[in-house]
Amino acid sequence: MGENTQELADHGLYCSHPRKLLSCSFFVLFTLSLIYFIFYSSPSSFASYADLFDKFKTQGAAKNISSPPPPPQAWLQCDYSDGKWLWDDSVTGPRYDSESCDMKSTEKCVVNGKPDKGYLHWRWQPADCSLPALDPAGFLRLVRGKRLAFVGDSTARNQAEALVCHLSTVARPATAHRYEERLGRKFWRWVFPAPHSVTVSTYWSPLLVRAEGRSEDYSMTQQAVILDELTEPWAADADAMDVVVVSAAHWFPRPAMYYEDGEVVGVYSRPDVNKTDIGYLGAYRKVLRRTLEYINANSTGDKLVAVATIAPGHFDLARSWDHRDACSRTEPYEAREAEVAAADAEMRKVVLEEVAAAAGRRRRGVRFEALDVTRLATLRPDGHPGPYLFAHSYDWRPVPETVANDCLHWCAPGIVDTFNDMLTKMIVAGG
Repeated sequence: MGENTQELADHGLYCSHPRKLLSCSFFVLFTLSLIYFIFYSSPSSFASYADLFDKFKTQGAAKNISSPPPPPQAWLQCDYSDGKWLWDDSVTGPRYDSESCDMKSTEKCVVNGKPDKGYLHWRWQPADCSLPALDPAGFLRLVRGKRLAFVGDSTARNQAEALVCHLSTVARPATAHRYEERLGRKFWRWVFPAPHSVTVSTYWSPLLVRAEGRSEDYSMTQQAVILDELTEPWAADADAMDVVVVSAAHWFPRPAMYYEDGEVVGVYSRPDVNKTDIGYLGAYRKVLRRTLEYINANSTGDKLVAVATIAPGHFDLARSWDHRDACSRTEPYEAREAEVAAADAEMRKVVLEEVAAAAGRRRRGVRFEALDVTRLATLRPDGHPGPYLFAHSYDWRPVPETVANDCLHWCAPGIVDTFNDMLTKMIVAGG
């Protein structure tokens, strides 16, 4: 009581000073206004003022915090999907020598004799920040003791093999693949020994769920897709994965019959079957949602789940797929020269929406991110192997007019390394 009396007395002495009269008048008016709002305002009005006061207190408290916690998806404070390709003269050669790398031979464009080397010199420049090239030694330190998994179609494998090849410049991994099938390179694992203790695995699952037909036998034109049955072995290994890259899109826009609970629930592009055509986007969304929910429910430790948006191919629609110029362009498109195709934009939208939904219901320790590569990949018609599919394909001999082409996968090294640059940023953001 004595302290309060003295405090009031001090205020009285303060206000009696002529030079402080204006300040005291303001204090009295503020006090009277506060009393009015407390006793005469409606409850709803008072609640709004209370909220405002709480907000003010929160802002004041935040000033005392030296380093506030980062917001969700902190790495996306820069939109790495928005930018342009710049010619970089500082790039004097490929990031790594693919000749001695353990990757599919059709992606070794330098070895195979692709005459244009310009695709090695373009660097992705985001609109509002920088995207440095992956440092292999730093990356291995970053993921020491971790298990990285690339799950999905051949785009996932393409990215995984490029990463392993790049990391191999500083540490040689041992290769341990589980088994081979006729299609080849389905389940592979590379182990970087101590002190790194890093494993990188690929899991062939182009539809993420069980399918029978073309995805298992290329001689078939259709496939049966069981929407409610995730595939082994990736589903069995999900909990053991520390970083998961899910990349599955290209197999969905294909003729298919969809099953759920043992019943046909629809088809896509199957006029020979008397069933409702439900399109492939709904199936894609359902499978992606089921995949993310499964990973979330079956993860007991910290985990980054990066879901890649579609990286479209560049078959020239004005030519047949087996024409030597099906994808012969030697430079990227300008920003206004190529738009993302409507079908690709829809598939990208599904990924972004499902990743955002998964992030909203995630369990503690699991992080969901979108590896948004659609736009930057759309602008790179020059980055594919084209007809250069085998070692020393032509050795300066002219390319025949009719020839097999790969205008879907990416040369390594090449644009696919940019995917791993972005993945590195995601991993760093998670601490």
